[in-house]
Amino acid sequence: MTRLPPRPDLEWTPDGAPRSRTNDDVYYSQHGGLDETRTVFLGGCGLPEGWATRSRFAIGELGFGSGLNALATWERWRRTRAPGAVLHYVSIEGFPLERDEAARAHAAFPEVAALSQRLLDQWPVRARGAQRLWFPEDGFALTVIHADAQVALDGLVGDFDAWFLDGFAPARNEDMWSAALMQRIAALSAPGARLATYSVAGAVRRALTAAGFHVEKAQGYIGKRERLEARLEAAPGKARSLMPYAAAPHGRVAVIGAGMAGASVASALVRRGVEVVVLESGDAIAAGASGNAAGLVMPRLDRSDTPVARLHLAAYLDALRRYDAHGLLHSGGVIEHVEADAARADLLADPPLPESHFKAHANGVFHPCAGVVAPRAVVEALLRGAEVRCGVEVARLARNGAGWDLHDAEARVIVSASAVVIASGAALARFDQTRWLPLEFSRGQTEAGPLDGAPLAHALSGDGYAAPLGDGVVFGATFDRTDAATASPDADSRARNLEKLARLAPDIAARVRGETLTSRAGVRTATADRSPLSGLLPDAAAFNALHAGPSKHNEAPPAHDGLYVLGGLGSRGFTLAPLLGEAIAAEICGEPQSLDRATLEAANPARYLLRALKRGKPLPT
Repeated sequence: MTRLPPRPDLEWTPDGAPRSRTNDDVYYSQHGGLDETRTVFLGGCGLPEGWATRSRFAIGELGFGSGLNALATWERWRRTRAPGAVLHYVSIEGFPLERDEAARAHAAFPEVAALSQRLLDQWPVRARGAQRLWFPEDGFALTVIHADAQVALDGLVGDFDAWFLDGFAPARNEDMWSAALMQRIAALSAPGARLATYSVAGAVRRALTAAGFHVEKAQGYIGKRERLEARLEAAPGKARSLMPYAAAPHGRVAVIGAGMAGASVASALVRRGVEVVVLESGDAIAAGASGNAAGLVMPRLDRSDTPVARLHLAAYLDALRRYDAHGLLHSGGVIEHVEADAARADLLADPPLPESHFKAHANGVFHPCAGVVAPRAVVEALLRGAEVRCGVEVARLARNGAGWDLHDAEARVIVSASAVVIASGAALARFDQTRWLPLEFSRGQTEAGPLDGAPLAHALSGDGYAAPLGDGVVFGATFDRTDAATASPDADSRARNLEKLARLAPDIAARVRGETLTSRAGVRTATADRSPLSGLLPDAAAFNALHAGPSKHNEAPPAHDGLYVLGGLGSRGFTLAPLLGEAIAAEICGEPQSLDRATLEAANPARYLLRALKRGKPLPT
């Protein structure tokens, strides 16, 4: 299997509709397109009536195609949704269309031209995995998963209220309609979920019935005598997970930390209409490691298809989309200096991203869409809509029935909330509930100043980095192990940064004047396995007590309900934080995730407790 998802073998009918040569089938009816969607899928699932009084609704689709069903649903949702309601539309596509191909297909439907343009402006990159497109002004989140249908469904996390089965006809695409796939759809469905499809094939009806759906035939759309409508009556059990997941009671959410991690969580919650209060111990936002003069946004690409590799790829694409939406990404590209080794050759021969995002360069590889952000401007933009209180030190967290009280050093309640997200960087493990987290700290110093001659066209990365900062440059950074929570600049670190710059880019180093440089130092937080911490916080003491007797390896660790953590992002916070903030917000609100289950588990802090249990050495709490 290639790293890039395969392209469809398209031909175009005389009236401008796409057709798959591989499957010998059309993408949508030539007799209506949008009207067919409204009849077969929206009408077949009892919509919009089914979502009229709902604050959250989730639709799953097999066969994204040109996105026509999504456009028709979006258009109807905008006109009929309850105030503040959010619709998650999650669609799976194994053979993604390019943006210009989708635009050609959409041209036949001028009634959704405005929505089409907004979708095309964010059209998913041709890469494996999920990409979430948010349209917060409409309460609409479109997640497109480029993967085999069974693989995508096996990894999907969420409860869906309706399903659109719109793959190519069963006779031409049998795997898309298998009994195993229908069983998985049922397991991902909320009680009473509705399902609709144009196909009335006997095998489809039998597979749905066996999965617990009550199936009925209905009047078909033009040119088709019948279609199917189904309602879930009895579903198979949910997939067991060894990681804790739980939606928090709906209400105010307190976020501890106004750096990149805390701002990302706050932004994801605010776009869902959640009340958010952000508490920062420093005198200003981005006071810690998030406060450098510039931050690189670039991918970490791995040869292997592991959960961590999928996380980094998905996070990079998500970060590009989030920063671009705010106009914050200076995307001049990043040249990554790497040796001409087997890993580089393998990635270039079989790339995980299209050439528009990843290509060979004389000094290594070039990431054309990567770039630089101004950290403080990013944090400010992400915190809009949240209440931010600086100079507030949270000393203790305590349960108060269904929620949490956040206390200061004098035991006074600062704020109460239904859920809390600890995103306080180097101070992440200062609370009783988080003291067991295995964190590592490194001191990092950067230098910034004017640059003689022409400004940099691209950022450079290798052993250190150099990024454009207006007409100047910011470069570094040191990596020194430390136990301190804060750091100050020093001359030795500056000398080492200048040496790094001379090795990375001697021409740039020759244009830097040391007497004009400004240094900044901060403390990064990482983990022993270099994967981030993201998710519901396990109760380590309860876990150790549970396993003091006969071991129960097949149970998820007990958790602190409504208490989440986001941290350990190392030097990749500006790339990782937006997607992980979205994942935590989705969990708090009980919504479908864009990341697959294995990837969520690779970032969940419970992994350390489970590993310690296997070694027979519980972590101290």
